[in-house]
Amino acid sequence: MMREITMANTVQPTAGSTTERRRFLKSAVAGATGLGVMLAARRAPAQTRGTVLRVLQWSHFVPAYDVWFDKVVKEWGAKNGVQVRVDRIPHLELPARIAAEYAAGSGHDVIYFVGTILTGLYHKNLVDLTDIVDKIGQKWGGWLPSAEPIARVEGRWHAMPDFYILAPMLWRKDLFDQNGLKPPATWELARVAGRTLKPKGHPCGIALSQCNDANLFLRTILFSHGAKEFDPSGQNVLLDSKETREGLRFIKALFDEAMTPEVFSWDDASDNRYLASGVACWVHDAISAYRTTEDTNPPVFQNTHVGLALEGTPGLRVSISNPNAYAVWKFSKNVAAAKDFLQHVADNWKDAMVGSRGYNMPFFRDAYRKPMPIIGSDPKLQILQDFPDFVRFAGYPGPFTTPVQEIVATFVFPDMCTKVARGMNPDEAINWAMGEYRRVLAKHRRS
Repeated sequence: MMREITMANTVQPTAGSTTERRRFLKSAVAGATGLGVMLAARRAPAQTRGTVLRVLQWSHFVPAYDVWFDKVVKEWGAKNGVQVRVDRIPHLELPARIAAEYAAGSGHDVIYFVGTILTGLYHKNLVDLTDIVDKIGQKWGGWLPSAEPIARVEGRWHAMPDFYILAPMLWRKDLFDQNGLKPPATWELARVAGRTLKPKGHPCGIALSQCNDANLFLRTILFSHGAKEFDPSGQNVLLDSKETREGLRFIKALFDEAMTPEVFSWDDASDNRYLASGVACWVHDAISAYRTTEDTNPPVFQNTHVGLALEGTPGLRVSISNPNAYAVWKFSKNVAAAKDFLQHVADNWKDAMVGSRGYNMPFFRDAYRKPMPIIGSDPKLQILQDFPDFVRFAGYPGPFTTPVQEIVATFVFPDMCTKVARGMNPDEAINWAMGEYRRVLAKHRRS
């Protein structure tokens, strides 16, 4: 269950306030630039003592992480004489809250992107973090290539990558063994298992709804079957293809044979509950579902195993993951403290992995020296250490552009898949989706 901590109300600007907001942002940019010069010359802790730092966060799916984060915040604040205020809201509410702060020109100092990465949309209004992000990357062996599309715009880091969320196959070995089923190494084997076990009261489940999981996992299925969203330039849509049609037909068969209609109304925690209930034969989800099952249904947990990214087309594994990143508004009154705080959070990535019980996967190259914290010591989870080679993000194989961000935020991709699962011809669904993609691209080319 996610919890919300009430934050100060933001106000929508009136038409007459637009000019004033522009002036405010312009002066904030100038102030931030001057401050950057001073900090480059000499860090003066006294500049931030007695100040307040406001952080907009999400309610983590592993509650233990929020406990760890609050401890870090308290210790860093006490050491640096900064009062840190953390406001947590459900992740699906973050885009609307961030939009409201942008419109008002006020709000938090540090904001957080979860899945719906809005760096490209707001980068002109975000502090350039290149100085600290480059320093952090150098300290920890460099950033994984997947970090750049979510945080780097026009050659500058306007966000700091935090971690990404893997979604392996979580499957019931006892049910598979009892029915002579092979481990789900491919999507076809997963479909066969679901088809076999559904009549015995153990269907599988993947969200076919407007939620973040659907944006991730339905892309994973299609891209593993050879489908592509954009070309490497990010300018041309590649969705209308034979491979997309094949992937959609697979999703239709998977739903008809192995799932129940409840997946049409799932949210991002539904698959956690489904696995923990003992009903599911498998789910494709982050290890928050693994942890939920561990905490609430130990017998099922003992039989829950973790699988690598599944093959669709032979030899092709693609795992579309959920990226998270921090950013700092240019209208922040405490940029110096915000940067120092983000450096502190980044440097504590190992403890963050421990606090999240292995959920948070870092973007640093050095992090993948085995054994990794938590997951390297759990025989079931050790396979997660081999995922970075398969990790991709929405827009694959192109970059996570601003149009892609809007497409993700409006659930165009899962809507296309849901239409097919409900009976629409794949050609019609693709034509509909292509129309939505072209509309979004045209809008951003005009702006």
